[in-house]
Amino acid sequence: MKTVILAGGYARRLWPITLDRPKPLLPVAGKPILDYLMERYPFPEPPILSTNRRFAADFSAWAKERGYSIQLAVEDTAAEEEKLGSVGALARLVEVLDLKDDLLVIGGDNLFSFELGELVASFHGEVLVALYELGDPQVARRRYGVAVVEGDLVVGFQEKPEDPRSSLASTACYVFPRRVLPLFRDFLNQAPAGQDAPGYFLSWLLSRERIRAFVFREGWFDIGGREAYIAANLHFNGGKSWIHPEAEVRGSRIERSVVLGPSLIENSRLSGCVVDEGAELSGVELEDTLIGRGSRLRAAD
Repeated sequence: MKTVILAGGYARRLWPITLDRPKPLLPVAGKPILDYLMERYPFPEPPILSTNRRFAADFSAWAKERGYSIQLAVEDTAAEEEKLGSVGALARLVEVLDLKDDLLVIGGDNLFSFELGELVASFHGEVLVALYELGDPQVARRRYGVAVVEGDLVVGFQEKPEDPRSSLASTACYVFPRRVLPLFRDFLNQAPAGQDAPGYFLSWLLSRERIRAFVFREGWFDIGGREAYIAANLHFNGGKSWIHPEAEVRGSRIERSVVLGPSLIENSRLSGCVVDEGAELSGVELEDTLIGRGSRLRAAD
């Protein structure tokens, strides 16, 4: 079995924080998202990390610094408008690397609590998808792809539905048997423009393959935007805002926020914010805001 980590996106919902850094390398409680995966990666063969030309050097430097063994696969894209979707990236990998093994696919911006070895042990030759039990279908409304399950068999998928029929969220973690790999390209040749997300592919695949559910309840964070990114930091930092140890905070109140690097925050109040390194904030009140690297914000006199 081969492992693919998908990390080819440009994370526009987190701009300007992710303008010049890949989302899977954003720190959560001071540690890159991908570290949480690699520290528990149980397989002897290095994973294939699929990214784009713009961020390839970042991933290469990260792997070298951390001592991780990865196989870097680089798409020839450097901007959001050029990028391949998840299914497009998989189709390309199958063709370029001539993949012929069963395939474990993991989204590089996901944090999950189950063990990958347990997921793979549950694979018995049929498509397997990891599903997180949200507890309430309405939590998924317009946010997550959901699966409708009978027993352990998936019978339907909805991609970010208006009216969710299930509370089981798809977590960008799948196992595909080798016979399915050519179907990535077949699907793309038929799919309408803009419908190359995994949920659409799995819906299409249901008429051709049985899909099994691997349901877990322990914990999962899909780092899509600001709220999810802050929630993950709070979780891994004991419920407290994560503030870089070299940040200077004077006379300020910081709630439900993340301060990524050395910065200065004085006489200010932040709630639901992400502050990049090198920022200087003085006398401001900010809520639900992304503050880019090197920003200077000061209250008007």
